[in-house]
Amino acid sequence: MHEGAIAESIVDILKQVMDDNNLKRIVRVRLKIGKMSGVMIDALLFALEALRSEEDVISQTAFDIVETDVKAKCNICGEFYEYSDVSEVVMLCKKCGMPLDIIEGKEMEIVDVEGE
Repeated sequence: MHEGAIAESIVDILKQVMDDNNLKRIVRVRLKIGKMSGVMIDALLFALEALRSEEDVISQTAFDIVETDVKAKCNICGEFYEYSDVSEVVMLCKKCGMPLDIIEGKEMEIVDVEGE
């Protein structure tokens, strides 16, 4: 379960954000996680909840997660594809048969942090 390590990394980043911005607490964190990132959102939220009692920095923090669909583009013909279901992702262009580049859907990032 790598979500535990990801949760710990998020806490480390939030500690740095607190220090850099002289915050007393972090109220809300918005995360953007792509459907092809390999992150299980429920497991990540569980790991963050487990850390809540150990880490003062997130003791009262709300976590909002935005899950992004997979977007791909053919670099040859320019055809654009969007998949909301990862099981439907096809890595070849239906128009010209060339490989697609994933342009969104693999990310995992902290979008913004609200603090006091």
